[in-house]
Amino acid sequence: MDAFYSLLVDGLLALLLITVIIVCSFVYRRLGTIKEGQAELRLLVDQLNHAVVEAQRSVANLKQSASEVEGRLQVETRKASVLADELGLITEAGNNLADRIERGLTGARGQSSEPFAETGTEQSQDKKQQKEILSALREAR
Repeated sequence: MDAFYSLLVDGLLALLLITVIIVCSFVYRRLGTIKEGQAELRLLVDQLNHAVVEAQRSVANLKQSASEVEGRLQVETRKASVLADELGLITEAGNNLADRIERGLTGARGQSSEPFAETGTEQSQDKKQQKEILSALREAR
């Protein structure tokens, strides 16, 4: 009987050993799959790292370009402000000149200090021309 138990224990141990070998082969295959995934993951991380470095470089270039454009824009804004001020002065001078011309034309109409007497048609033509000039000046403002 001792031999029977010994044979039974040996058979059971052989069966357990075969089971362990089968389980180890499954584990080995899974480890191989994990290693393949790890290599792919490492490649993906390297690509991501490269993309991040490129993005940082692009952001730095973009900041530098924005700074340069801001400087040029400030210069152009200052020039535009100076030109706007100058244009305001020119417009004001033009308005003052138009007012003086208008006063001169309307004042000349009220005065009759001309040494000679004009005929009725000449006076009506004069008045018509003055009205045209006044309306043109008003439209110009």
